[in-house]
Amino acid sequence: MSDEIDLTDRASFKYWTKDTFRFADLDALNHLNNIATAVYCESGRADFFVQTLGHNFGAKLNWMLANINITYLRPVDYPNDINIGTRIKKIGNSSIVLQQGFFTETDCFSTADSVLVYASLETNKSVPLTDEMKAILQDYT
Repeated sequence: MSDEIDLTDRASFKYWTKDTFRFADLDALNHLNNIATAVYCESGRADFFVQTLGHNFGAKLNWMLANINITYLRPVDYPNDINIGTRIKKIGNSSIVLQQGFFTETDCFSTADSVLVYASLETNKSVPLTDEMKAILQDYT
C-alpha cells in the first residue's frame, strides 16, 4: 500500500483558496497558460500562510521558495473558477513540503509540490520553525 496522497482528489485537502481564471491568463490556444498555474500556486501559498499562521509579508522572517514541481494534467478553458487545495506533506526543522491541487468545478487540471524554507530576509539563512508553527502546520497534513 502506498503512502502517497492523491492530489487529484479533493478529499486530500483541508485548506482551500478560490481564484479566478482571468482573461490575461489565456495562451494562444485559448486555454489557461501553463505559467498562470505557477501564479495560482503562489496565490494559494500566500493565502494559506496568512490565514493559518497569521503571516505578515513585511516581516523580517519569510518563506522562500526553494523548489517547485508542477504537473499539468489537462487544459482549462476560459471562463472558469479555480479552487486551490493546499496541504502539508512534510515538516522539517526550517522547511516544509507543501502540496497543492488545482480544480475547476469538475476536474483537477494540475498538481504541485513545493519546498519552502523559513528564512531571515536579513541574512538569507534558514530559521527553525517554532513549535507553535509546527503544530499549526501539522493540522494540514
